[in-house]
Amino acid sequence: MAWTVMFLQVLLPLSLLAWLALSPATGWLAHGLQLASVAAVLVGLWLTALWTMPPFWAPWVYGLMFVLIAVRSLASRSNPDRALWRVSTANSVAIVLVCGLGGVGAYMAYQALQGQKLPDGEEVADIAAPFPAGHYLIAHGGSTEMVNVHLKTLDRTVERFQPWRGQSKALDIFRMTPFGLHKEGWQPTDPAKYLTFGTPVLAPCQGKVAKVVDGHPDMTVPEMDREHMAGNYVALNCGDYFVILAHLRRGSISVATDDRVDVGDVLGEMGNSGNSSEPHLHLHAQRGLPEDAPLGGEPLWLTINGRFLVRNERVY
Repeated sequence: MAWTVMFLQVLLPLSLLAWLALSPATGWLAHGLQLASVAAVLVGLWLTALWTMPPFWAPWVYGLMFVLIAVRSLASRSNPDRALWRVSTANSVAIVLVCGLGGVGAYMAYQALQGQKLPDGEEVADIAAPFPAGHYLIAHGGSTEMVNVHLKTLDRTVERFQPWRGQSKALDIFRMTPFGLHKEGWQPTDPAKYLTFGTPVLAPCQGKVAKVVDGHPDMTVPEMDREHMAGNYVALNCGDYFVILAHLRRGSISVATDDRVDVGDVLGEMGNSGNSSEPHLHLHAQRGLPEDAPLGGEPLWLTINGRFLVRNERVY
């Protein structure tokens, strides 16, 4: 996983920028395709990749580098070449290949932009922030699968998804520093090395504790407990809907079933229990709390203080 991130979010962008800077095409059509295809790949990665390591400001750096390279390249053409395609055979092959990547990047960007829209006419649960003041990043969130992996469980035709269908419109949230860092080192295995771990989880609504599950261990990163998908969690009855806050730290839950809570009351701490690849808070709203499948209710779109949050958005 770490090497995939290194390739897609570091080596690929830097390689494309170096190619653009060091091997610019001279024919205007070839150069235009070169610029457009690299831009499409960068934008696609910017909108769809999860920017935690490297942090959220990395794509801004890539974007600035692209602009500087493009401006320098265009400014150096004091006598513009009128040829459509004046470029070496090797560079021609590279341009064609990167155009293909650009097409993929453009599709990814389109899907990500569609995912930033809250679907019209659907019910929304608006809650308060379930965490104290700080800096947070949305890891999964939005209305398309390109930016929110949870949406795949909306598919009613897949039987194994049905017990977890209530979490289909969920948010996953990391805590980070103001500079976008959220862990010590590249891929620490100890969950305590992640800034998210141990962060208080607050009641996002006034209501009643409907269900508490505790006792599952916090997993060593990146191991996951697929037998207990939600891990330790609290389900709150907020009146018109239930809110589930999951992957909590073992032994940290400070409420019990039937307790009444107000907005801002401490429920527990963020942890790494259950099907969690690294410490984060899983948050979703649903209609109902089925006895045999507590996370199998009807999923609702979720906003926090009126804000529809999508991947890579920051919350303070």
